Parts: sequence; structure tokens; C-alpha cells
Amino acid sequence: MIRKIRLVLCVLMIGAVSGSGVGRAAGSPALTDSLRFCGRWDLRAPDRAITVNSGSYVLAQFSGSSISARFDVSLNKPPLPTLTWRIDNGPWQESEVAATLKLADGLSGGAHTLWLMVRGIDEHQSRWNPPLVGSVTFLGLDPAADGRLLAPLTEWDHPKLKMEFLGDSITEGVLVSPPAPGKSTWPWSTNARDSYAGRTALLLEASWRQVGFGATGLVHGGSGGAPGALKSFNWFYAGCPRDDWQPDVVVINQGTNDHGMPPGTYLSCYEQYLTLVRQAYPKAKIAALRPFGGFQADSIQQAVDAAHAGGDNGVYYIDSTGWYTAGPLHPGSQASAGLAAHLVAALKAAGLVP
Repeated sequence: MIRKIRLVLCVLMIGAVSGSGVGRAAGSPALTDSLRFCGRWDLRAPDRAITVNSGSYVLAQFSGSSISARFDVSLNKPPLPTLTWRIDNGPWQESEVAATLKLADGLSGGAHTLWLMVRGIDEHQSRWNPPLVGSVTFLGLDPAADGRLLAPLTEWDHPKLKMEFLGDSITEGVLVSPPAPGKSTWPWSTNARDSYAGRTALLLEASWRQVGFGATGLVHGGSGGAPGALKSFNWFYAGCPRDDWQPDVVVINQGTNDHGMPPGTYLSCYEQYLTLVRQAYPKAKIAALRPFGGFQADSIQQAVDAAHAGGDNGVYYIDSTGWYTAGPLHPGSQASAGLAAHLVAALKAAGLVP
């Protein structure tokens, strides 16, 4: 049964990142020929895909009794990034990244689907300026000798809803998962799929991009060398420009790490950020979410009102008051499930999603 994974759709990034000038080698198959990438992946080289964002994922269809994934781990240092994946509609599995990782064995004949996601990256490792220690470099999939990669499902190229979540460590999914025996490192505590962002997208059956850097605000620079969102939005990482992917809905969860900024100053910064997002995504509906802790809520609402006054009625203020009233700064798995349910209801009520 593969219905559930078919619902998690994806957009194909064709060729090189916009403006990169890096093309595909003549006669060499590109990863995008047989795989579908969701998230902020650097696809400028045809033989590898690089991401610094937890929550980025790959979809594939294949035949054969087994499947393995290959990664370039030459830049990685402990604690290693973690991955999660499922075959067809089976249980989620997890592991640290490795040069070769067996994802499934002993499979039955016929076609199978794979959903492979970057679960968590250590936000403190270098993720912005090369060398990208805190990154995942995916090199491809290897089915068994009795199988092959199949053409991707056609619906993966035509998702009914595309979403992008822009925020900080809370959006990334940091500290969502509690420590467990052998799984106590930062990448194990980070769980993008289990975060409010990942859960929201799954509830809406959307393809999505999850962009969060720990400790960052609009201005405040964060962990791993990431600059504030005003400087980082148009880049995947230093030297890698944002591509031309277009979401239907953008959810902004900012304000927590700029909580000490004077409200008037933050208002100006948030207005600038809304302008950046609108310039990048002219047709998207933009949900300006009140941070779960309420930080800079008044300034955010005023920025939305200013956007309306300027003629942009595609920006919406989403009031999260009462959604998360007790607990640590970073919501755990159960709290994230509740937040996602609230957010889905609010997005539907505002008419942003079907």
C-alpha cells in the first residue's frame, strides 16, 4: 500500500539552481532524472544534492529486493546528521548518515516507493560558510541487481499544495525528540518530521520546504554561522543562491530570537522581510504567525496591517495565542502535534489552504 506516500508530493527542481551557471555534464544522468527533491537542495552539480536544512527529503520509485543510499561524508564530523525513511507505507526507520546506508532488504517483487528525509543536523556545526560540516550530501540510490530505479510517480510533479516554513530552531524541529539510549546527540534530538512544520505539511498532504536555523532572527545571527533571515532568505547557504521554486503558502515563524529588539525597530525589519518574501513569491499567500511565545506579536500584526494598507491582501496574521501555554521554549513531539492541529485549523479558517 503506497497511497500515503503518494500523498506527500514533491516539486521537481530541473537542472541547475537559477543563476548558478552550472550545467549537466554531457551524457551523464542527473539525480533529478529519476528522483524528486523537496526542500532547499543545492542541485547545481548533476551527481550530488546538498542540503543544510533538516526536513529536506527525496522521493523515489524503484523495483528490486533491496535499496541503499550513498552519501559523501568527507566533510561530516561527529555528531553526524540523522536520517529517517520509509518504504511504501511501512514504519519509519532512522540512522545516522553513512557513506553507504542500507535502507531495505528482502523486499517483495514489483514497484516500491521510498521517502528519505534529513531528520536532524547539529545546528552548531558550520552550515552556512563552507566547509559545510553540518550538511548532508546525497549521491544517489542503488537498488539490488534484480531491480532498478523507476520513473517517478507523475503526481509527484504536480502537488496540490506547496508550502514553505521560514523560521528558527523551533521551525527546524530542534529538541523535539527526547534523549534515548544511543540517541542523545543534537542531530538525534532534532526531528524535522515531528516538528510543528513537518506535521502541518503532512496533515495538509502538502509538499514542503522547512527552513530553520537555530538562534536566528530577522537580524540576529544564529548557530552554525547562519546570518539573520533578512540576509539569508535569498540563499541556500553562502555562495548558493535561492532557486525559482514557488510555494502556494508561506508560513513565517519569526520574532523569538529578536525578542529584545525595540518594537518599532522590529516592525521595520519585519516589513522588510515581508517585502523580500513577496518579491520572491509574488503569488503566494503569506501567513505571518505569532510566535508561540508571543514575542514581537504587536509588531508582526502591525506589519501585516501595513502590507494591507499598501495593497497586499495576500498577507495574513495568524494569532497563536493559547496554542502553547506551558512548556520549554522548544515544543516536544506531543506539543508539536497540538501546534500543527491548531495551525491547520487557522490556515483553513483564513482560507489559505483547502
